[in-house]
Amino acid sequence: MDLSKVTGKEFLSGVLAGAGALLVGQHLYKVLVKKPRQVKVTYFKMAGRAGPVRAALQLAKIKYENLFVNRESFNAMKPKLPFGQVPVFEVNGEVVSQSNAFLRYVGRFSSLYPTDPFKALKVDEVLDGISDALLVMRPSLMEKDLEKKLQLRKELISPDGALTKFMTNMQKLVESNKGSYAAGSQMSIADLSLYTMLKMINDGGLDGIPPSVLGDYPLLKNIFENINTLNVSWE
Repeated sequence: MDLSKVTGKEFLSGVLAGAGALLVGQHLYKVLVKKPRQVKVTYFKMAGRAGPVRAALQLAKIKYENLFVNRESFNAMKPKLPFGQVPVFEVNGEVVSQSNAFLRYVGRFSSLYPTDPFKALKVDEVLDGISDALLVMRPSLMEKDLEKKLQLRKELISPDGALTKFMTNMQKLVESNKGSYAAGSQMSIADLSLYTMLKMINDGGLDGIPPSVLGDYPLLKNIFENINTLNVSWE
């Protein structure tokens, strides 16, 4: 086809037709891709890494069943788990793992995970940042000796501490995204994940890290307060 001979009207018609086809395709995708019939969430009776998924399932109006484990039952099932850890999720009879991957999956059935690739990238950026923060907090979470635990927590919130750096950088990221939520103007799964982490601090669940720490990060505290109004169960 000789594009030089295409009139402006013909070109515009082609563009509009393509846009229309795209919208129809997106609509058909939402209609044809059905929500899972049966979901089971296997985890401890706490929010932790399963909390954001449970909240996302409720917001997407997907029914699910909690299968709670304790240390004894977890150790018994550990060899059979995909990566030897929980949470794991069962979707229509098939077991899958990795909480962030499943969180994205659930988010696609609501407006919690963007269809726009760049907006999805911004959500993923926040999710991966939170995962990094949880990794640096892990030693203090696993430490059983209270004195050593408190020392690790003291180091985390020191001016040069890893948690201080994370909170500072996350505050800057939220500010640069120019919205009321972590990745912009619309609530996403990133906010659900961030909320779970901030809630541990706000509720005094981390000995040695006072809830007052959140006051130093007003944008993060605002996100926490917004998500805290949702009528969902995290446990």
